[in-house]
Amino acid sequence: MTNYYCSDPHAFHGNIMKYARRLALMTEADREAFLALEESGRDASAFRVSDESVDRMNRTLADNINARVREGDVLWCLGDWAFGRSDYLANARAFRDMIRCRTVHLVWGNHDDPKIRDLFASAHHQVEVRDRGVKLTLNHYPMVTWNGQHHASVAEPNVHLYGHVHALYQRTPDAHPIRDRDAWPALDVGFDGHDYQVWSLDEILAELRPRLEAFEALKRDRGQFDPFRGRGDRVASR
Repeated sequence: MTNYYCSDPHAFHGNIMKYARRLALMTEADREAFLALEESGRDASAFRVSDESVDRMNRTLADNINARVREGDVLWCLGDWAFGRSDYLANARAFRDMIRCRTVHLVWGNHDDPKIRDLFASAHHQVEVRDRGVKLTLNHYPMVTWNGQHHASVAEPNVHLYGHVHALYQRTPDAHPIRDRDAWPALDVGFDGHDYQVWSLDEILAELRPRLEAFEALKRDRGQFDPFRGRGDRVASR
């Protein structure tokens, strides 16, 4: 059994294809029309992605999940499972039915409604899990600090996984609000920042290793056992 992590599929959500620039998942016609609208400088808010593009997005995400996550594996989705108005529950169920994995856990996102709770093995607002001994704090939203973060190291990772921002920090690094972000051992596991793929623990640790190394160096350089809360060695010795 292997654990996998993802966030923000936004199944059946046409507008997310514009906002998160899921251009590769659009039909060629939609993509050309959207890019032409952008290039012209006109307001793209009225642009409507076709049902064909939405279906293509749903199928691509489901196919990508099923290509890696086996029936007996475990999938954690960190929120925003599906979208819809009067058809929200039907959309959420339809997307869940496309996923072959039997055990899918949900961390509630801002677009999730409690009515979809029964589609998942469990649902949480925030949860701490251990995966092969690695401590992971899962939340839909990015957090500056979390339980036990100050113990994080390359040898004993203690990391935070989140979604919600749709790869914003990758696309626009200057928009990142956290000081010392290169030493912040947290990762956006949303589909938009990982070629529409789920994340394995090995991929997570490979991505975060440089930050864990930088975090250890930051603690040494500042003489603080918890630099994201400004707590120094004198406090740690109490």
